[in-house]
Amino acid sequence: MSASARSVGAGAIATAVLLSAVWGANIVAIKITFEAAEPMWSAFWRMLLGLPVLALWPLFGGARLRPEPSEWRWLMILGVLFGFQIVLLNISLDLTSAAYCATLFNAAPIFTNLLAHFYAEGDRLSRRRVIGLIVAFGGVGMVLLGKPDARLAPAPLLGNLLAVSTAMLVGVRMVYTKRLVKSIDPTRTIFWQVAFSVPVFLAGAALFEDPSIEWAWRPALAMLYCSWGAVGIAFIVWARLIKEHPPGLISVFVFPTPLFGVLFSALLFGEALSAALIVGAVAVALGILIVTWERQGRETVAVPVEARKAA
Repeated sequence: MSASARSVGAGAIATAVLLSAVWGANIVAIKITFEAAEPMWSAFWRMLLGLPVLALWPLFGGARLRPEPSEWRWLMILGVLFGFQIVLLNISLDLTSAAYCATLFNAAPIFTNLLAHFYAEGDRLSRRRVIGLIVAFGGVGMVLLGKPDARLAPAPLLGNLLAVSTAMLVGVRMVYTKRLVKSIDPTRTIFWQVAFSVPVFLAGAALFEDPSIEWAWRPALAMLYCSWGAVGIAFIVWARLIKEHPPGLISVFVFPTPLFGVLFSALLFGEALSAALIVGAVAVALGILIVTWERQGRETVAVPVEARKAA
């Protein structure tokens, strides 16, 4: 790895933190889209609108989008996993509040680390990572059993359980993706997981939901934010970031994602934040920080003093 790739400046760190805010707000924005469309129809339109943005990335980056004949099967499996994950996420968001769902769903890195210990070669848990997982799981337990704002959560316990299940499924998908990118260009995995998920959403929506859409400015802006921002631009920026810097180190700086989800839910939904939710969200974020920081500890990374202060 070159010296430039090993050095992470304040700009890269600020970008990673900004992306964590984008992804934290994305959960809140998805719930806002439910004001116009039912959950699976919302997922269908978000992904469909985001695909052209993702297609521009390889077009300008010189990467080939069309898979090799041997790759179609594995990318279809990835797309189905991704689609099922988003379906669970949307149902969860429909049943519980955005703050609770954002905290539990964004606990996915702790499940990724746990699964990687068993299924990713050479990725074993250390004592420090175990401590981080214990802290994070403690936070998950506090939030899981919490009581969201009743007006935003018609079935909070079921919704919270589905959010945790979604986070576990993300862990499975990430370990699976890690194996795929050993032989498949990451550009294709990102584009095709979204592309192959679209028929999943369309089939589920057509079978179980009302197709009518009642647009207003608030859900319309949220839909554009989710599709062009979180699905399209954020994916592209993240891919460029980890291409130019060590992925392990850059991943450290997205640990505040659950906290941003809680903050934006309070701002956009006026959600009341209980002490248990705040403590639980902080524990999840802290656990993720411990796990991701230790995971990249073997890499010799030169971080400027200004960057360390910014972190």
